[in-house]
Amino acid sequence: MSKKNVMIIAITGLICLALATAFAGIGMCQSETKAKEFVGIGAPVKVNNTICPVMGNKVDMNNPITVTYKGKIYNLCCPMCPAVFNGNPEKYSKIAEDQAKGIGK
Repeated sequence: MSKKNVMIIAITGLICLALATAFAGIGMCQSETKAKEFVGIGAPVKVNNTICPVMGNKVDMNNPITVTYKGKIYNLCCPMCPAVFNGNPEKYSKIAEDQAKGIGK
């Protein structure tokens, strides 16, 4: 392989690396809200449930554990609940939304 070909390959590699780095930075420097607006998703909406849909315990509304699912923020009672919630988010999101609306009290 000639020196010219090696230089072309090296320069092409550097250009690709520079472009990849530049494009990877898009969105990373923006705030989470701005990034969501960029892809057409609004800011997450609080469901304001006061009972944990996983354990059934009262949520400390001054310092709730939260999980976001499909653009909504759900309150949970303890640090172990997000893993359970994420295991079956359809089930637990419905429980939380029903509770917040006063259904099934």
